[in-house]
Amino acid sequence: MHFDIIAVGDLRFPGGSSTALAGELAALANAGYRVALMAMAGEVLRYPHPVHPEIRALLDAGKAWLVPPDTAVEARLCLLHHPQVFTRWPQTPPRIKAGRTLLVAHHPLMDATGTPYYDWAQIDTVTTALFGDVEWAPVGPKVRAQFARAANAPKLHAQDWLNVVDCDTWALPRAGFMGARPRIGRHSRPDPMKWPQDRESFLAAYPDDPRIDVRLMGWGPELEAIVGRLPRNWQVSPFNAQSPRAFLAQVDMFVYHHHPHWVEAYGRSILEAMASGAVPVLAPHFRPLFGDGAVYCTPDAVRDTVLDLHSSPPRFLAQAERSTAWAREFGDIKLLVARVKNLIGPPKGRQVAAPQRPGRAPKVMFFTSNGVGMGHLTRSLALARRLPERVEPVFLTLSKAFGLAARDGIHAEYLPYHKSIGMPFEEWNIHLEREVQAALTFHRPDVFMFDGNVPYGGMLAALSRHANLWKVWMRRGFWAPGTGEETIGREAAFDAVIEPQDIAQSWDRGITTRHRAKTFAVPPVRYLKDEELLSRAEARAALGLPDDGLAVLVQLGAGNNFDMSRVRAHVLNRLAATDGLHVVLADWLIAEKTQDLPAGVTRLQEFPLPRLFAGFDCSISAVGYNSYHDLLAAGLPSLFIPNEAGEQDEQARRAQYAAINGMALHASSFDIHAVDDGLSALLDETARADMRAACARLGNENGAEIAARYIADLAYTRRQHEAVA
Repeated sequence: MHFDIIAVGDLRFPGGSSTALAGELAALANAGYRVALMAMAGEVLRYPHPVHPEIRALLDAGKAWLVPPDTAVEARLCLLHHPQVFTRWPQTPPRIKAGRTLLVAHHPLMDATGTPYYDWAQIDTVTTALFGDVEWAPVGPKVRAQFARAANAPKLHAQDWLNVVDCDTWALPRAGFMGARPRIGRHSRPDPMKWPQDRESFLAAYPDDPRIDVRLMGWGPELEAIVGRLPRNWQVSPFNAQSPRAFLAQVDMFVYHHHPHWVEAYGRSILEAMASGAVPVLAPHFRPLFGDGAVYCTPDAVRDTVLDLHSSPPRFLAQAERSTAWAREFGDIKLLVARVKNLIGPPKGRQVAAPQRPGRAPKVMFFTSNGVGMGHLTRSLALARRLPERVEPVFLTLSKAFGLAARDGIHAEYLPYHKSIGMPFEEWNIHLEREVQAALTFHRPDVFMFDGNVPYGGMLAALSRHANLWKVWMRRGFWAPGTGEETIGREAAFDAVIEPQDIAQSWDRGITTRHRAKTFAVPPVRYLKDEELLSRAEARAALGLPDDGLAVLVQLGAGNNFDMSRVRAHVLNRLAATDGLHVVLADWLIAEKTQDLPAGVTRLQEFPLPRLFAGFDCSISAVGYNSYHDLLAAGLPSLFIPNEAGEQDEQARRAQYAAINGMALHASSFDIHAVDDGLSALLDETARADMRAACARLGNENGAEIAARYIADLAYTRRQHEAVA
């Protein structure tokens, strides 16, 4: 596999280094260079992050190709991004043969007191062993100067790898000030080192003065602890609350002051502000970098400097013109293309998204609990069927509905649960460990994803022997209060926890709400894609129902752990006795028993049932995660009757949330009178119209798409080895 350029780094970094990488590679691809990316997990990010959105957009647009594991690559230029990604050897060695290799040092070697941020000698040892002759390319003169003072400094590239931006993209139309008062702003990560060191310094750089509007993006608990009470003229928002360009469009001046111990490697955000036409007001030590492209003053002079500039619109506009001119002359993206051309010459071939297929596709193994319904299997299938074509899914499952995987063309293996074969749980776990170990050694997956309430001991024992494997636990919330203390500790065995969010998320009071360090939250997960849903006419035809008449769907669960037979019989008899109704009972595919039906009620066994929802006018349903979210997403008016077994999630609470917000009705299975009231309301057209209108206000994003992309990206990311250099 041959490329002009391959970039290697941790593609999950949320800050400026990822933005810089994405912008540079996009420019090089647009210039005709064939570009690839290799994902490596660094030590900096110890909790779940998706691939940076700008890098994801680059990959999705086909401007760069993500190199699969165990794939050999040749490139004219290899760019290693960010030293701290290479503190250890990876579990899977990169197979790169490059004409020239540069390690771009985005981060300074040490702080202003001389304390090292990282061990550059160790990093040089690792990168030299993996990539051969490596030159370090500082991103600015401040980092280069630190190398001059460092003992055993590595080999330096002759030129700094200065940050660049696409000035045409960042340019904003400006005709003067935003308003009657000057509006200053700043965006950055909420790292205290990136901001002033105490409240006094903060209020000097970003004045508590009613004559000045202050907007800060990147606010968080770390900065709240420093500043305390916010001045009334401040407006703060979290990191990445909006795009930096949109933020810059709202400020006149970009004020940048930081902790005295911090050494800013370059200051890409300053360059972006310049290109946008906002005037940078910077600490004096930035003058050698940005020359007449900015205004310089100490923090205690910011107030007077800002007010003085605002008092003279011609002088302000002249400085804004100097700022944009400086950005175009010294920081435009075209300089990067010229820099690469000087290194390796012009492009040799047209950029293509996938030069050739790899020998081995990345693989994800899904392991699902049995459950009392089919929720675990269905959610995992929702992700598996959305994996990119180049990523192969395989299933181990305790669900008797394992045959559903074959319908999606997915290999599945069934492992019986201990209750279904009458085996003691402890003995079953011993066999489970052997089965999972055998499956792992045979299939050699890159990611193992477990969907279930409790990770099994035998499964965890097998996983512990596979250090190179990414381990993910997908679990829903709404655990009952007082439960899960022992179970939650098992997340230590996983690298990440995917939690499909709940429409009723704000009512979740379970233990998972207090354990978020490893949690990657995604919107509600649904199995079907929008284009797979049938129209009303198609669904009625598939159901064998006439076009007219009210059709009612009854789906009250499998009944495997909670007896719904009494309430189900009551509902069916009441509906069957009502003239003009078409009543359909959905039986679960894995229900252990069925019941006799009243005359006129049709039995239905269908998967996936939501495909037919448009054929119904209303439903009476249990409140499992999947049913709840599918029904509300479809806007099908429903009476929710929860499974209230002690081991279940808080279905009643979920149902109550929908009822209070007008999206559905709710009744307890223990209260037949409430069930009757609910049925009467459900059969009222006005009530159903109100429920449809309330559901229409919900968002329709499917978390399965996001979660599938996340685990696919993990499958491409090389883990670090435990060994140190």
